[in-house]
Amino acid sequence: MLGTLEQLKALPRVTDITRTMLRFGLHDIVHSVRLHRVLDLTRDLLGWKPDPEILARPLPERLRLALEDLGPTFIKLGQVLASRVDMLPPEWIRSLDQLHANAAPVPFAEIEPQLLADLGRPLLEAFKSFETVPRAAASIAQVHYALLSDGTAVAVKLRRPGVVDKVQADLALLEMLAAWLEAEEPAVKRFQPLELARQLRKSITRELDFAAEARGQQRFADNFTGQNDIVIPRIRPEFTRETLLVMDWIDGLPGTDLAAVDAAGMNRDVLAARGADAVMKMVLVDGFFHADPHPGNVFYLPGDRVAMIDFGMVGWLSHRRRDELVDLLAAVASKDAAAMRDVLLGWAEGGRMSSPEHFADDLGRLLYLYERAALQEIRIGTLLNEIAGVMRDHRLVLPADLALLFKALVTLEGLGAQLDPQFRLVKHITPYVRGLLRERWEPRTLAKRAARQMREASVALSELPKLVGQFARQVGAGGVGIHLEIREMEVLTSHLERSVNRLAIGIVTAALIVGSSILLAVTSDKGSFGVWLFGVAGIMVALANSVWLIVSIRRSARKPG
Repeated sequence: MLGTLEQLKALPRVTDITRTMLRFGLHDIVHSVRLHRVLDLTRDLLGWKPDPEILARPLPERLRLALEDLGPTFIKLGQVLASRVDMLPPEWIRSLDQLHANAAPVPFAEIEPQLLADLGRPLLEAFKSFETVPRAAASIAQVHYALLSDGTAVAVKLRRPGVVDKVQADLALLEMLAAWLEAEEPAVKRFQPLELARQLRKSITRELDFAAEARGQQRFADNFTGQNDIVIPRIRPEFTRETLLVMDWIDGLPGTDLAAVDAAGMNRDVLAARGADAVMKMVLVDGFFHADPHPGNVFYLPGDRVAMIDFGMVGWLSHRRRDELVDLLAAVASKDAAAMRDVLLGWAEGGRMSSPEHFADDLGRLLYLYERAALQEIRIGTLLNEIAGVMRDHRLVLPADLALLFKALVTLEGLGAQLDPQFRLVKHITPYVRGLLRERWEPRTLAKRAARQMREASVALSELPKLVGQFARQVGAGGVGIHLEIREMEVLTSHLERSVNRLAIGIVTAALIVGSSILLAVTSDKGSFGVWLFGVAGIMVALANSVWLIVSIRRSARKPG
Protein backbone atom coordinates (compact mmCIF):
# COMPACT_ATOMS: atom_id res chain seq x y z
CA MET A 1 0.00 0.00 0.00
CA LEU A 2 2.60 2.55 1.07
CA GLY A 3 6.30 2.84 0.46
CA THR A 4 8.58 2.25 3.43
CA LEU A 5 9.25 5.95 4.09
CA GLU A 6 5.60 6.91 3.70
CA GLN A 7 4.59 4.03 5.96
CA LEU A 8 6.90 5.23 8.72
CA LYS A 9 5.60 8.79 8.44
CA ALA A 10 1.97 7.71 8.38
CA LEU A 11 2.25 5.03 11.06
CA PRO A 12 1.36 7.17 14.12
CA ARG A 13 -1.69 8.73 12.48
CA VAL A 14 -2.92 5.45 10.95
CA THR A 15 -2.51 3.81 14.35
CA ASP A 16 -4.53 6.65 15.91
CA ILE A 17 -7.24 6.28 13.25
CA THR A 18 -7.39 2.53 13.73
CA ARG A 19 -7.52 2.81 17.51
CA THR A 20 -10.36 5.35 17.29
CA MET A 21 -12.37 3.16 14.92
CA LEU A 22 -11.90 0.16 17.19
CA ARG A 23 -12.87 2.23 20.22
CA PHE A 24 -16.19 3.01 18.55
CA GLY A 25 -16.85 -0.59 17.62
CA LEU A 26 -15.97 -0.30 13.92
CA HIS A 27 -14.03 -3.58 13.71
CA ASP A 28 -15.74 -4.58 10.47
CA ILE A 29 -14.61 -1.41 8.71
CA VAL A 30 -11.04 -1.83 9.96
CA HIS A 31 -10.94 -5.35 8.59
CA SER A 32 -12.73 -4.49 5.33
CA VAL A 33 -10.04 -1.95 4.42
CA ARG A 34 -7.31 -4.20 5.88
CA LEU A 35 -5.78 -1.54 8.10
CA HIS A 36 -4.70 -4.27 10.47
CA ARG A 37 -2.68 -5.92 7.68
CA VAL A 38 -1.13 -2.66 6.52
CA LEU A 39 0.14 -1.84 9.96
CA ASP A 40 0.67 -5.32 11.35
CA LEU A 41 -0.90 -4.09 14.58
CA THR A 42 -0.47 -6.02 17.78
CA ARG A 43 -2.95 -8.67 18.80
CA ASP A 44 -3.77 -6.69 21.90
CA LEU A 45 -4.82 -3.64 19.87
CA LEU A 46 -6.92 -5.64 17.42
CA GLY A 47 -8.54 -7.49 20.29
CA TRP A 48 -9.41 -4.32 22.14
CA LYS A 49 -13.13 -4.09 22.97
CA PRO A 50 -15.14 -0.87 23.05
CA ASP A 51 -17.43 0.18 25.84
CA PRO A 52 -20.69 -1.87 25.83
CA GLU A 53 -22.67 1.39 25.87
CA ILE A 54 -21.03 2.42 22.59
CA LEU A 55 -21.67 -0.99 21.05
CA ALA A 56 -25.38 -0.65 21.89
CA ARG A 57 -25.65 2.31 19.51
CA PRO A 58 -26.46 1.80 15.80
CA LEU A 59 -23.47 1.36 13.50
CA PRO A 60 -24.09 4.61 11.50
CA GLU A 61 -24.10 6.58 14.75
CA ARG A 62 -20.84 4.96 15.89
CA LEU A 63 -19.23 5.92 12.57
CA ARG A 64 -20.39 9.53 13.01
CA LEU A 65 -18.94 9.71 16.53
CA ALA A 66 -15.63 8.26 15.34
CA LEU A 67 -15.36 10.81 12.51
CA GLU A 68 -16.07 13.67 14.92
CA ASP A 69 -13.37 12.37 17.24
CA LEU A 70 -10.78 12.20 14.41
CA GLY A 71 -10.99 15.91 13.62
CA PRO A 72 -11.64 18.29 10.72
CA THR A 73 -10.53 16.13 7.77
CA PHE A 74 -12.71 13.23 8.83
CA ILE A 75 -15.63 15.46 9.71
CA LYS A 76 -15.44 16.81 6.18
CA LEU A 77 -15.15 13.24 4.86
CA GLY A 78 -18.40 12.43 6.66
CA GLN A 79 -20.06 15.50 5.15
CA VAL A 80 -18.92 14.44 1.67
CA LEU A 81 -20.24 10.92 2.30
CA ALA A 82 -23.53 12.43 3.50
CA SER A 83 -23.91 13.92 0.02
CA ARG A 84 -23.58 10.49 -1.62
CA VAL A 85 -27.21 9.39 -1.60
CA ASP A 86 -26.25 7.19 -4.57
CA MET A 87 -23.79 5.20 -2.40
CA LEU A 88 -25.19 5.06 1.12
CA PRO A 89 -28.67 4.08 2.33
CA PRO A 90 -30.87 6.73 4.00
CA GLU A 91 -30.14 5.69 7.60
CA TRP A 92 -26.41 6.30 7.06
CA ILE A 93 -27.10 9.63 5.36
CA ARG A 94 -29.31 10.77 8.26
CA SER A 95 -26.62 9.92 10.78
CA LEU A 96 -23.81 11.62 8.88
CA ASP A 97 -26.03 14.67 8.42
CA GLN A 98 -25.75 15.20 12.17
CA LEU A 99 -21.99 15.60 12.08
CA HIS A 100 -20.96 18.58 14.15
CA ALA A 101 -17.65 20.31 13.89
CA ASN A 102 -17.98 21.91 17.34
CA ALA A 103 -14.70 22.12 19.18
CA ALA A 104 -13.13 23.83 22.15
CA PRO A 105 -12.12 27.37 21.14
CA VAL A 106 -8.50 28.31 20.68
CA PRO A 107 -7.44 30.76 23.43
CA PHE A 108 -7.31 34.24 21.94
CA ALA A 109 -3.67 34.65 22.97
CA GLU A 110 -2.77 31.81 20.56
CA ILE A 111 -4.74 33.13 17.61
CA GLU A 112 -4.08 36.87 18.12
CA PRO A 113 -0.63 36.98 16.42
CA GLN A 114 -2.10 35.59 13.18
CA LEU A 115 -5.01 38.07 13.38
CA LEU A 116 -2.71 41.05 13.93
CA ALA A 117 -0.49 39.96 11.03
CA ASP A 118 -3.55 39.79 8.76
CA LEU A 119 -4.83 43.19 9.91
CA GLY A 120 -1.44 44.92 9.73
CA ARG A 121 -2.39 47.23 12.62
CA PRO A 122 -3.47 47.07 16.27
CA LEU A 123 -6.77 45.32 16.96
CA LEU A 124 -8.61 48.39 18.25
CA GLU A 125 -7.50 50.47 15.28
CA ALA A 126 -9.23 48.02 12.95
CA PHE A 127 -12.30 47.53 15.14
CA LYS A 128 -14.20 49.78 17.53
CA SER A 129 -14.63 46.78 19.83
CA PHE A 130 -13.77 43.10 19.65
CA GLU A 131 -14.97 40.14 21.75
CA THR A 132 -12.01 37.89 22.53
CA VAL A 133 -14.31 35.02 23.53
CA PRO A 134 -15.74 33.47 20.33
CA ARG A 135 -19.49 33.18 19.76
CA ALA A 136 -18.94 29.85 17.94
CA ALA A 137 -15.99 27.46 17.51
CA ALA A 138 -15.47 24.55 15.13
CA SER A 139 -12.59 22.33 14.11
CA ILE A 140 -11.38 24.67 11.33
CA ALA A 141 -12.39 28.13 12.48
CA GLN A 142 -13.98 30.17 15.22
CA VAL A 143 -16.21 33.25 14.98
CA HIS A 144 -15.88 36.42 17.06
CA TYR A 145 -18.28 39.34 17.38
CA ALA A 146 -16.91 42.83 16.67
CA LEU A 147 -17.95 46.39 15.81
CA LEU A 148 -16.44 48.43 13.00
CA SER A 149 -15.51 52.06 13.52
CA ASP A 150 -18.92 53.16 12.20
CA GLY A 151 -20.71 50.88 14.69
CA THR A 152 -21.64 48.12 12.19
CA ALA A 153 -21.74 44.69 13.81
CA VAL A 154 -19.59 42.10 12.03
CA ALA A 155 -18.68 38.44 12.32
CA VAL A 156 -14.93 37.82 12.33
CA LYS A 157 -14.05 34.31 11.20
CA LEU A 158 -10.54 33.17 12.13
CA ARG A 159 -8.79 30.01 10.96
CA ARG A 160 -7.32 27.89 13.74
CA PRO A 161 -3.50 27.88 13.81
CA GLY A 162 -1.87 24.65 12.63
CA VAL A 163 -5.03 23.19 11.09
CA VAL A 164 -3.69 23.26 7.51
CA ASP A 165 -0.71 21.00 8.23
CA LYS A 166 -2.90 18.50 10.05
CA VAL A 167 -5.49 18.46 7.28
CA GLN A 168 -2.90 18.09 4.51
CA ALA A 169 -1.30 15.12 6.26
CA ASP A 170 -4.67 13.43 6.70
CA LEU A 171 -5.62 14.10 3.08
CA ALA A 172 -2.40 12.53 1.80
CA LEU A 173 -3.00 9.49 3.97
CA LEU A 174 -6.60 9.10 2.78
CA GLU A 175 -5.58 9.43 -0.87
CA MET A 176 -2.96 6.70 -0.47
CA LEU A 177 -5.47 4.46 1.24
CA ALA A 178 -8.04 5.18 -1.49
CA ALA A 179 -5.56 4.37 -4.26
CA TRP A 180 -4.71 1.07 -2.58
CA LEU A 181 -8.38 0.15 -2.10
CA GLU A 182 -9.18 0.93 -5.71
CA ALA A 183 -6.32 -1.25 -6.90
CA GLU A 184 -6.73 -4.16 -4.50
CA GLU A 185 -10.41 -4.39 -3.55
CA PRO A 186 -12.76 -5.04 -6.52
CA ALA A 187 -15.86 -4.77 -4.31
CA VAL A 188 -14.87 -1.25 -3.28
CA LYS A 189 -13.67 -0.06 -6.69
CA ARG A 190 -17.17 0.76 -7.98
CA PHE A 191 -17.47 3.42 -5.28
CA GLN A 192 -14.48 5.23 -6.86
CA PRO A 193 -12.62 5.81 -3.56
CA LEU A 194 -9.80 7.72 -5.23
CA GLU A 195 -12.24 10.12 -6.88
CA LEU A 196 -14.01 10.48 -3.52
CA ALA A 197 -10.69 11.36 -1.88
CA ARG A 198 -10.00 13.94 -4.57
CA GLN A 199 -13.46 15.40 -4.08
CA LEU A 200 -12.72 15.64 -0.37
CA ARG A 201 -9.42 17.43 -1.06
CA LYS A 202 -11.12 19.99 -3.31
CA SER A 203 -13.88 20.61 -0.79
CA ILE A 204 -11.76 20.98 2.32
CA THR A 205 -9.03 22.97 0.54
CA ARG A 206 -11.64 25.50 -0.51
CA GLU A 207 -13.08 25.56 3.02
CA LEU A 208 -9.63 26.34 4.45
CA ASP A 209 -9.21 29.32 2.10
CA PHE A 210 -11.42 32.10 3.45
CA ALA A 211 -10.54 34.36 0.52
CA ALA A 212 -12.08 31.78 -1.85
CA GLU A 213 -15.13 31.51 0.40
CA ALA A 214 -15.47 35.31 0.33
CA ARG A 215 -15.39 35.36 -3.48
CA GLY A 216 -18.11 32.71 -3.61
CA GLN A 217 -20.24 34.52 -1.05
CA GLN A 218 -19.90 37.78 -2.98
CA ARG A 219 -21.05 36.00 -6.14
CA PHE A 220 -24.17 34.82 -4.31
CA ALA A 221 -24.78 38.38 -3.13
CA ASP A 222 -24.41 39.69 -6.69
CA ASN A 223 -26.84 37.04 -7.99
CA PHE A 224 -29.48 38.27 -5.52
CA THR A 225 -28.96 42.00 -6.04
CA GLY A 226 -32.30 43.77 -5.84
CA GLN A 227 -34.05 40.78 -4.22
CA ASN A 228 -34.68 42.13 -0.74
CA ASP A 229 -36.33 39.02 0.70
CA ILE A 230 -33.06 37.05 0.45
CA VAL A 231 -30.12 38.29 2.52
CA ILE A 232 -26.52 37.28 1.92
CA PRO A 233 -24.13 38.78 4.55
CA ARG A 234 -22.02 41.57 3.05
CA ILE A 235 -18.33 40.78 2.81
CA ARG A 236 -15.82 43.36 4.06
CA PRO A 237 -13.09 42.90 1.40
CA GLU A 238 -10.61 45.22 3.12
CA PHE A 239 -10.24 42.59 5.86
CA THR A 240 -10.43 39.44 3.75
CA ARG A 241 -7.41 37.12 3.83
CA GLU A 242 -6.81 33.39 3.45
CA THR A 243 -7.04 33.04 7.25
CA LEU A 244 -9.49 35.89 7.96
CA LEU A 245 -13.04 36.60 6.84
CA VAL A 246 -15.14 39.55 8.01
CA MET A 247 -18.81 39.95 7.09
CA ASP A 248 -21.91 41.70 8.41
CA TRP A 249 -23.38 40.09 11.51
CA ILE A 250 -26.79 38.50 10.92
CA ASP A 251 -29.03 39.36 13.85
CA GLY A 252 -31.98 37.08 13.14
CA LEU A 253 -33.75 34.02 14.41
CA PRO A 254 -31.89 30.75 13.78
CA GLY A 255 -33.58 28.22 11.53
CA THR A 256 -33.39 25.71 14.38
CA ASP A 257 -35.63 27.80 16.68
CA LEU A 258 -39.13 27.48 15.22
CA ALA A 259 -40.73 28.44 18.54
CA ALA A 260 -39.04 31.85 18.31
CA VAL A 261 -40.22 32.15 14.69
CA ASP A 262 -43.81 31.59 15.82
CA ALA A 263 -43.44 33.97 18.77
CA ALA A 264 -42.19 36.68 16.40
CA GLY A 265 -45.32 36.28 14.25
CA MET A 266 -43.42 35.28 11.11
CA ASN A 267 -45.23 33.49 8.30
CA ARG A 268 -43.76 30.00 8.02
CA ASP A 269 -45.30 29.35 4.60
CA VAL A 270 -43.72 32.48 3.17
CA LEU A 271 -40.34 31.67 4.71
CA ALA A 272 -40.39 28.16 3.23
CA ALA A 273 -41.42 29.43 -0.20
CA ARG A 274 -38.78 32.16 -0.30
CA GLY A 275 -36.01 29.80 0.78
CA ALA A 276 -37.02 27.23 -1.83
CA ASP A 277 -37.29 29.78 -4.63
CA ALA A 278 -33.86 31.14 -3.72
CA VAL A 279 -32.18 27.74 -3.93
CA MET A 280 -33.98 26.82 -7.18
CA LYS A 281 -32.75 30.08 -8.69
CA MET A 282 -29.23 29.16 -7.57
CA VAL A 283 -29.48 25.69 -9.13
CA LEU A 284 -31.39 26.19 -12.36
CA VAL A 285 -30.64 29.81 -13.28
CA ASP A 286 -27.26 30.68 -11.77
CA GLY A 287 -25.67 27.20 -11.78
CA PHE A 288 -23.99 28.05 -8.47
CA PHE A 289 -25.73 26.88 -5.31
CA HIS A 290 -25.45 26.60 -1.54
CA ALA A 291 -24.84 22.87 -1.10
CA ASP A 292 -25.82 22.63 2.56
CA PRO A 293 -29.08 24.56 3.17
CA HIS A 294 -29.86 23.00 6.55
CA PRO A 295 -31.55 24.93 9.42
CA GLY A 296 -28.20 25.76 11.06
CA ASN A 297 -27.18 27.78 7.99
CA VAL A 298 -30.39 29.78 7.77
CA PHE A 299 -31.68 32.78 9.73
CA TYR A 300 -35.12 34.41 9.59
CA LEU A 301 -35.40 38.19 9.67
CA PRO A 302 -38.29 40.66 10.15
CA GLY A 303 -40.49 41.00 7.08
CA ASP A 304 -40.31 37.23 6.51
CA ARG A 305 -36.88 37.57 4.96
CA VAL A 306 -34.43 34.67 4.74
CA ALA A 307 -30.69 34.99 5.38
CA MET A 308 -28.15 32.31 4.43
CA ILE A 309 -24.70 31.87 5.95
CA ASP A 310 -21.70 29.52 5.72
CA PHE A 311 -20.79 29.27 2.07
CA GLY A 312 -17.90 26.88 2.58
CA MET A 313 -19.74 24.07 0.77
CA VAL A 314 -21.04 25.11 -2.65
CA GLY A 315 -21.85 23.37 -5.91
CA TRP A 316 -21.49 24.28 -9.59
CA LEU A 317 -23.64 23.11 -12.48
CA SER A 318 -22.70 23.63 -16.11
CA HIS A 319 -25.31 24.60 -18.71
CA ARG A 320 -25.21 21.00 -19.92
CA ARG A 321 -25.87 19.65 -16.43
CA ARG A 322 -28.77 22.05 -15.94
CA ASP A 323 -30.27 20.91 -19.25
CA GLU A 324 -29.91 17.29 -18.14
CA LEU A 325 -31.54 18.08 -14.81
CA VAL A 326 -34.43 19.75 -16.60
CA ASP A 327 -34.77 16.64 -18.80
CA LEU A 328 -34.89 14.43 -15.70
CA LEU A 329 -37.51 16.58 -13.99
CA ALA A 330 -39.56 16.70 -17.20
CA ALA A 331 -39.34 12.89 -17.41
CA VAL A 332 -40.55 12.66 -13.81
CA ALA A 333 -43.45 14.99 -14.55
CA SER A 334 -44.46 12.93 -17.61
CA LYS A 335 -43.67 9.64 -15.79
CA ASP A 336 -41.40 8.57 -18.66
CA ALA A 337 -39.15 5.79 -17.31
CA ALA A 338 -37.20 5.41 -20.56
CA ALA A 339 -36.31 9.11 -20.60
CA MET A 340 -35.29 8.92 -16.94
CA ARG A 341 -33.12 5.90 -17.73
CA ASP A 342 -31.35 7.75 -20.55
CA VAL A 343 -30.54 10.72 -18.33
CA LEU A 344 -29.37 8.61 -15.37
CA LEU A 345 -27.24 6.31 -17.53
CA GLY A 346 -25.58 9.39 -18.97
CA TRP A 347 -24.82 10.54 -15.44
CA ALA A 348 -23.50 7.20 -14.21
CA GLU A 349 -19.89 7.81 -15.16
CA GLY A 350 -17.95 4.58 -15.37
CA GLY A 351 -20.93 2.60 -14.19
CA ARG A 352 -21.35 -0.99 -15.30
CA MET A 353 -24.62 -2.83 -15.44
CA SER A 354 -25.75 -6.06 -16.96
CA SER A 355 -29.05 -4.80 -18.32
CA PRO A 356 -30.16 -1.21 -19.02
CA GLU A 357 -33.61 -2.68 -19.73
CA HIS A 358 -33.88 -4.02 -16.16
CA PHE A 359 -32.79 -0.63 -14.90
CA ALA A 360 -35.60 1.00 -16.91
CA ASP A 361 -38.04 -1.61 -15.57
CA ASP A 362 -37.10 -0.77 -11.98
CA LEU A 363 -37.52 2.92 -12.70
CA GLY A 364 -40.88 2.15 -14.28
CA ARG A 365 -42.00 0.31 -11.16
CA LEU A 366 -40.89 3.25 -9.07
CA LEU A 367 -42.83 5.71 -11.22
CA TYR A 368 -45.89 3.45 -11.12
CA LEU A 369 -46.21 4.32 -7.44
CA TYR A 370 -46.55 7.98 -8.47
CA GLU A 371 -48.76 7.38 -11.48
CA ARG A 372 -51.97 8.61 -9.87
CA ALA A 373 -50.33 11.31 -7.78
CA ALA A 374 -50.66 14.90 -8.85
CA LEU A 375 -47.36 16.55 -9.62
CA GLN A 376 -47.89 18.99 -6.76
CA GLU A 377 -48.14 16.07 -4.31
CA ILE A 378 -44.77 14.53 -5.15
CA ARG A 379 -42.01 14.94 -2.57
CA ILE A 380 -38.88 15.54 -4.63
CA GLY A 381 -36.59 14.62 -1.75
CA THR A 382 -38.28 11.24 -1.29
CA LEU A 383 -38.29 10.60 -5.04
CA LEU A 384 -34.58 11.46 -5.40
CA ASN A 385 -33.74 9.12 -2.52
CA GLU A 386 -35.72 6.35 -4.22
CA ILE A 387 -34.00 7.01 -7.56
CA ALA A 388 -30.64 6.89 -5.76
CA GLY A 389 -31.71 3.55 -4.24
CA VAL A 390 -32.41 2.11 -7.70
CA MET A 391 -28.99 3.35 -8.84
CA ARG A 392 -27.33 1.66 -5.85
CA ASP A 393 -29.10 -1.60 -6.68
CA HIS A 394 -27.68 -1.43 -10.22
CA ARG A 395 -24.19 -0.44 -9.05
CA LEU A 396 -24.32 3.01 -10.60
CA VAL A 397 -22.54 6.02 -9.12
CA LEU A 398 -23.39 9.68 -9.74
CA PRO A 399 -20.78 12.31 -10.63
CA ALA A 400 -19.79 14.36 -7.58
CA ASP A 401 -21.54 17.57 -8.69
CA LEU A 402 -24.88 15.79 -9.12
CA ALA A 403 -24.55 13.86 -5.87
CA LEU A 404 -24.07 17.20 -4.13
CA LEU A 405 -27.12 18.58 -5.90
CA PHE A 406 -29.29 15.59 -4.95
CA LYS A 407 -28.26 16.03 -1.33
CA ALA A 408 -28.93 19.80 -1.39
CA LEU A 409 -32.45 19.27 -2.78
CA VAL A 410 -33.22 16.57 -0.20
CA THR A 411 -31.96 18.87 2.60
CA LEU A 412 -33.92 21.82 1.22
CA GLU A 413 -37.18 19.89 1.12
CA GLY A 414 -36.59 18.79 4.72
CA LEU A 415 -36.04 22.41 5.74
CA GLY A 416 -39.24 23.48 3.98
CA ALA A 417 -41.25 20.66 5.58
CA GLN A 418 -40.10 21.78 9.05
CA LEU A 419 -41.57 25.20 8.40
CA ASP A 420 -44.68 24.04 6.54
CA PRO A 421 -45.90 20.41 6.72
CA GLN A 422 -47.69 20.95 3.37
CA PHE A 423 -44.53 22.18 1.66
CA ARG A 424 -43.73 20.56 -1.70
CA LEU A 425 -40.48 21.47 -3.44
CA VAL A 426 -41.87 20.37 -6.81
CA LYS A 427 -44.23 23.35 -6.71
CA HIS A 428 -41.23 25.67 -6.77
CA ILE A 429 -39.25 23.64 -9.31
CA THR A 430 -42.03 23.45 -11.93
CA PRO A 431 -42.06 27.15 -12.99
CA TYR A 432 -38.29 27.12 -13.50
CA VAL A 433 -38.43 23.87 -15.53
CA ARG A 434 -41.20 25.24 -17.76
CA GLY A 435 -39.32 28.49 -18.29
CA LEU A 436 -36.09 26.69 -19.17
CA LEU A 437 -37.90 24.34 -21.58
CA ARG A 438 -39.43 27.36 -23.37
CA GLU A 439 -36.08 29.11 -23.46
CA ARG A 440 -34.43 26.00 -24.93
CA TRP A 441 -36.46 26.36 -28.17
CA GLU A 442 -36.27 30.10 -28.56
CA PRO A 443 -34.65 31.19 -31.85
CA ARG A 444 -31.85 33.00 -30.01
CA THR A 445 -31.00 29.89 -27.98
CA LEU A 446 -31.11 27.66 -31.06
CA ALA A 447 -28.83 30.07 -32.93
CA LYS A 448 -26.29 30.05 -30.06
CA ARG A 449 -26.39 26.26 -29.91
CA ALA A 450 -25.93 25.95 -33.68
CA ALA A 451 -22.99 28.38 -33.62
CA ARG A 452 -21.37 26.45 -30.78
CA GLN A 453 -21.81 23.13 -32.60
CA MET A 454 -20.37 24.62 -35.80
CA ARG A 455 -17.29 25.79 -33.91
CA GLU A 456 -16.86 22.36 -32.34
CA ALA A 457 -17.31 20.66 -35.73
CA SER A 458 -14.78 23.03 -37.29
CA VAL A 459 -12.22 22.25 -34.59
CA ALA A 460 -12.83 18.51 -34.95
CA LEU A 461 -12.49 18.73 -38.74
CA SER A 462 -9.24 20.64 -38.51
CA GLU A 463 -7.84 17.94 -36.22
CA LEU A 464 -8.93 15.09 -38.51
CA PRO A 465 -5.83 15.01 -40.80
CA LYS A 466 -3.50 14.99 -37.80
CA LEU A 467 -5.46 12.18 -36.12
CA VAL A 468 -5.52 10.13 -39.32
CA GLY A 469 -1.77 10.64 -39.68
CA GLN A 470 -1.13 9.55 -36.08
CA PHE A 471 -3.28 6.47 -36.58
CA ALA A 472 -1.46 5.58 -39.81
CA ARG A 473 1.93 5.92 -38.11
CA GLN A 474 0.78 3.69 -35.23
CA VAL A 475 -0.47 1.07 -37.66
CA GLY A 476 2.80 1.20 -39.59
CA ALA A 477 4.82 0.82 -36.42
CA GLY A 478 2.70 -2.08 -35.22
CA GLY A 479 1.40 -0.05 -32.30
CA VAL A 480 -2.28 -0.86 -32.79
CA GLY A 481 -3.64 -4.10 -31.45
CA ILE A 482 -7.15 -5.52 -31.13
CA HIS A 483 -8.08 -7.76 -28.22
CA LEU A 484 -11.31 -9.71 -28.57
CA GLU A 485 -13.21 -12.05 -26.26
CA ILE A 486 -15.19 -14.26 -28.66
CA ARG A 487 -18.51 -15.52 -27.29
CA GLU A 488 -20.90 -15.72 -30.22
CA MET A 489 -19.12 -15.56 -33.57
CA GLU A 490 -22.23 -14.70 -35.57
CA VAL A 491 -23.08 -11.76 -33.33
CA LEU A 492 -19.47 -10.61 -33.39
CA THR A 493 -19.29 -10.81 -37.14
CA SER A 494 -22.49 -8.83 -37.54
CA HIS A 495 -21.28 -6.12 -35.17
CA LEU A 496 -17.93 -5.98 -36.93
CA GLU A 497 -19.50 -5.66 -40.36
CA ARG A 498 -21.72 -2.81 -39.18
CA SER A 499 -18.77 -1.07 -37.55
CA VAL A 500 -16.61 -1.39 -40.67
CA ASN A 501 -19.43 -0.06 -42.83
CA ARG A 502 -19.88 2.93 -40.53
CA LEU A 503 -16.16 3.58 -40.48
CA ALA A 504 -16.00 3.48 -44.27
CA ILE A 505 -18.96 5.82 -44.59
CA GLY A 506 -17.41 8.12 -41.98
CA ILE A 507 -14.12 8.29 -43.88
CA VAL A 508 -15.90 8.94 -47.16
CA THR A 509 -18.02 11.62 -45.48
CA ALA A 510 -14.96 13.35 -44.04
CA ALA A 511 -13.24 13.26 -47.43
CA LEU A 512 -16.32 14.73 -49.12
CA ILE A 513 -16.51 17.54 -46.57
CA VAL A 514 -12.83 18.42 -46.93
CA GLY A 515 -12.80 18.14 -50.75
CA SER A 516 -16.07 19.99 -51.26
CA SER A 517 -15.02 22.74 -48.87
CA ILE A 518 -11.84 23.23 -50.90
CA LEU A 519 -13.83 23.37 -54.15
CA LEU A 520 -16.26 25.92 -52.71
CA ALA A 521 -13.41 28.03 -51.39
CA VAL A 522 -11.69 28.03 -54.80
CA THR A 523 -14.81 28.82 -56.82
CA SER A 524 -15.80 31.62 -54.51
CA ASP A 525 -13.04 33.63 -56.16
CA LYS A 526 -13.03 32.27 -59.70
CA GLY A 527 -16.72 31.83 -60.22
CA SER A 528 -16.78 28.44 -62.00
CA PHE A 529 -20.40 27.43 -61.61
CA GLY A 530 -19.88 23.78 -62.57
CA VAL A 531 -17.16 23.23 -60.02
CA TRP A 532 -19.18 25.14 -57.42
CA LEU A 533 -22.20 22.89 -58.09
CA PHE A 534 -20.02 19.82 -57.71
CA GLY A 535 -18.84 21.12 -54.32
CA VAL A 536 -22.41 21.74 -53.16
CA ALA A 537 -23.39 18.22 -54.27
CA GLY A 538 -20.50 16.82 -52.23
CA ILE A 539 -21.66 18.70 -49.13
CA MET A 540 -25.24 17.41 -49.58
CA VAL A 541 -24.04 13.81 -49.92
CA ALA A 542 -21.89 14.25 -46.82
CA LEU A 543 -24.91 15.59 -44.94
CA ALA A 544 -27.01 12.59 -46.00
CA ASN A 545 -24.24 10.23 -44.88
CA SER A 546 -24.01 11.98 -41.52
CA VAL A 547 -27.75 11.60 -40.94
CA TRP A 548 -27.52 7.91 -41.86
CA LEU A 549 -24.65 7.40 -39.42
CA ILE A 550 -26.48 9.11 -36.54
CA VAL A 551 -29.68 7.11 -37.13
CA SER A 552 -27.71 3.85 -37.43
CA ILE A 553 -25.78 4.44 -34.23
CA ARG A 554 -28.91 5.42 -32.27
CA ARG A 555 -30.74 2.30 -33.50
CA SER A 556 -27.90 0.01 -32.48
CA ALA A 557 -27.68 1.70 -29.06
CA ARG A 558 -31.29 0.72 -28.39
CA LYS A 559 -30.64 -2.94 -29.19
CA PRO A 560 -29.48 -5.16 -26.31
CA GLY A 561 -26.12 -6.80 -26.67
